[in-house]
Amino acid sequence: MSEVYNILRDQALKKTKNFTSDDFLIRGLWKVDLAFRPNVHERTFRYAFLVSQTVGQGSCYCDRELVIDETLIGKDSREVIKERDCYSISVLDSIYSSIPKRPFRVHEIRGNSIEKTALRSEILMNEVEAALESVKSEKPRILNVGVLGNLIKGLADKGYSVAATDLEDGIVGTSVHGTHIEHGSKTYHRIADSDVAVITGMTLTTDAMGDIIETCKNHGTKMVVFAETGANFGEEYCTTLGVDAVVSELFPFYIFQGVSTIEIYRKGSL
Repeated sequence: MSEVYNILRDQALKKTKNFTSDDFLIRGLWKVDLAFRPNVHERTFRYAFLVSQTVGQGSCYCDRELVIDETLIGKDSREVIKERDCYSISVLDSIYSSIPKRPFRVHEIRGNSIEKTALRSEILMNEVEAALESVKSEKPRILNVGVLGNLIKGLADKGYSVAATDLEDGIVGTSVHGTHIEHGSKTYHRIADSDVAVITGMTLTTDAMGDIIETCKNHGTKMVVFAETGANFGEEYCTTLGVDAVVSELFPFYIFQGVSTIEIYRKGSL
C-alpha cells in the first residue's frame, strides 16, 4: 500500500484547497512530557506528545528530546507537511480538525482521569465486539498492537484469546493479565492468526500502518484503530484506506480532568 501519511496529506490538500489561509495558520505548538499510570491494571506510560493548533488541534507522539520550533508559528500549516515526521503528523491532524466530519457516534466522557479510564476502555471494548459480530468462532482471537493493559484485561475477562505486540523494550517479554507480550516484529505474523487487530495510532508515527492495513486485508482480519496520534484522521482511515473502525480520542486526552471527546467511525456507516 502507498505510504499512509502521503495519502492523508494529499487528501487534506485536496479538501482544503478552497479554504482561506487564516484557517490553517499555525498558532501554537506545545509538548507534553509525562509519566502516567491510570489504574492498577495499566502499565506506566512514559512518553511525550506534540500538540499543534491552527483553528483546531492535532497531536502526535514525539521524541522526548524534541524542542519546539518557534519559527513555525504563523506559517500556513499546509506548507510544512511535506515529509512525515512528528511535527508534520501533528500539524496535519490539526488541519483535519477543520475539515467537516461524519462520525458514527460521539461520546463525551467527564470526570477525573480514573473515571475516564474506565469509560474509554468500555468504549473501545464495544467497538472491538462490534467488529466481532461477523466472526464465527467459539473463541475469537484478538491482537493488540501497542499494549493497552485495560483492554487486554477486559478481553481476557470475557474469554477471548488475546495476543499483544509492542516496541517498548521494557514490556516485551513480560506478561500482562496473562498475555505474553511479543516484540513488534511479530505483528504481521500475529495478524494472520487473528480475527480482529486493535492498532494504536502511533503506528502512523513508526511508519508501520500501511503494512498493517495491507496485512489485515490479505488475511481477512478486522482492523480497529485506537487513535490519540492523528485522532482527526478517523473518517479518512475508513473511507480511503478501508479500516473497519476507528476510535478517535481528541485532545485534551483522558489524562486531563474535565471533558474528553471520543469519536467513533465505522467503514460501513460512511
